Amino acid sequence: MKKQRQDGFSLIEMLMVLAILSLVMAVTMNAIMDVQRRQRVEEAKVDLNQESREFVEQIVRDLHGSGYPSASMYTTAPLIPAINSNQVAAGLVDGQTTSIQFEGDMDHDGNVEVVRYQLISDPANVVANRCPCILQRAQILKVNNLAPTAQLFVASDFTTQVDGIINSSGAGPKAIDGSFKATDNVTVVQNDTYYASYKIDPIFRYFDQSGLELTPTGVGTFTDPSGAAKLASDVRAIRINVNTMSKVVDPITRTFPVNQQKSTARISNR
Repeated sequence: MKKQRQDGFSLIEMLMVLAILSLVMAVTMNAIMDVQRRQRVEEAKVDLNQESREFVEQIVRDLHGSGYPSASMYTTAPLIPAINSNQVAAGLVDGQTTSIQFEGDMDHDGNVEVVRYQLISDPANVVANRCPCILQRAQILKVNNLAPTAQLFVASDFTTQVDGIINSSGAGPKAIDGSFKATDNVTVVQNDTYYASYKIDPIFRYFDQSGLELTPTGVGTFTDPSGAAKLASDVRAIRINVNTMSKVVDPITRTFPVNQQKSTARISNR
């Protein structure tokens, strides 16, 4: 009686199967990694958008409270020059394209505070005095019998509100630090070149009651388009524009996504 023959897989067949499985696994793992990278980018975008939006909203809220309480709200004016009293808010004290300072009862506790926002270069930049930059906020109690322009801040008064800011137009927009690889063959593109259109907008822009844009010329002074001199008291609206660049590279475009937040605050406490 003949034994029944049982056929199995040959070594070559096994190797072919393993090769196919390895290829399928490689494609699958690569797709999973792409999804994970994309998820990190989207999460970074959401965080960047939320952080920037909340910050711009805070600036608007602060500006809406500037100038309150004014001297006209008191039946009996302070004995010292009203503008120097810690019971009176001077409103807008100084406005530049990358900084702003004003007074108001921010906490609604009866005490006048002095608030200042200012843009500084991120110390983590490879080259100093470049963006991405940091927009800081400081709030101190107003010192009595001291002029609004003489109220002093120290470094410890400031806290970082939002970083990654790349628009810094003013005396001259700051160059944007860093670069990225645009293609697989390592074509390097400088951030300052690629994001040039994002860096030229001022963070703060000022307008009078007629809607004319005012140009900062000094501490608390401006000029309108005709060149006429204006004071901080002439400012009726302030437009805020914040362009922030993500720290996470988009795996598809190979660029750092940019988030833009804009808003306008009306100055009503005069």
